[in-house]
Amino acid sequence: MLDKNKLSTSGDSVVTEESKLEETNNTIDGEVKVSDDVLAQIALSAMATVPGVEQASPGLMANLRLGRKMVNGIRVSTDEEDNPEIIIDLYVAVKYGLRIPDVCWDVQEAVKEKVEKLTGYTIKNVNVYVQEITFPNNEDISISNDADSDNDIDAQNNEN
Repeated sequence: MLDKNKLSTSGDSVVTEESKLEETNNTIDGEVKVSDDVLAQIALSAMATVPGVEQASPGLMANLRLGRKMVNGIRVSTDEEDNPEIIIDLYVAVKYGLRIPDVCWDVQEAVKEKVEKLTGYTIKNVNVYVQEITFPNNEDISISNDADSDNDIDAQNNEN
């Protein structure tokens, strides 16, 4: 005699309506959100993989705790949707002698790739703000424009 609850048989296993209901009831409702601090830490680790880039020292606004929250020179903005879009602002120092646009492009790509990979979120923008230039061996290299150099030469000529 066949049991009414049996749906199919294959070998030794039997699937019943009751076990089928148990499987569908095992789904968990809820949501997973990643905090802005964690997103900033991921962005910082991605930025560290790009040669010649460091986090910039915090500015006056950050020291006074004014404006939006910043973690290690990184500011994260997320919109509150089911699949949030993220905007990441990075404040960096670039090593002297490197081509700044190329370095910034590498930072943007590294951060975008790593954050999207680890969180599944969509990155809307990665904004890189170069706030400092770092010099090797703490050398003090002064950069002056040509107009100032011409004025210095004219002043020296007038004295003679």
